[in-house]
Amino acid sequence: MGKIIAAFAGVGKSFIGKKYENILDLESTYYKWLENGVANLTEEERKGNKNRVLNPNWPQNYIAEILKQKDNYDIVLIQLSHERLKNEQIFEYFNENKIEFYVARPNLSGWKYIEDRLRTRGNTEEFINQVKDNFEIFIEEFSKPQYNQIIIEDGEFLENALIKNKFIS
Repeated sequence: MGKIIAAFAGVGKSFIGKKYENILDLESTYYKWLENGVANLTEEERKGNKNRVLNPNWPQNYIAEILKQKDNYDIVLIQLSHERLKNEQIFEYFNENKIEFYVARPNLSGWKYIEDRLRTRGNTEEFINQVKDNFEIFIEEFSKPQYNQIIIEDGEFLENALIKNKFIS
């Protein structure tokens, strides 16, 4: 049984999902949005795009895939779940069904690193602004003791935090 880790944008989910065979970066974009009007865009360009059409099966389709894949991988990396992202049902489902999950989060002072990474990887200004507008709110929420937290120190990536916390070696 694998571990579920929800992590902030820009911390390195995709990088370690490609680097480690036993880790899956389960990108939510393909579950949350239909391809209508954005099929020609890259994964990063799709994020925050106003032309996307919500998949009527969301978020149940994503939750089902998370649960399926945690039997196939040691770690399944997912997006954060919060009402501001209109996906709060994901963590609600985990809590109601006593499914353990972790939240990997930077410190509040880590915004400058996240912003630089989002720009470097080609995210739109609209997406970067959405992340910035929610950053402090998310840090405050996911710093609460009810969450199993993995702290990503300033300048570090998710991989560093997972190694420090012995999730990977």
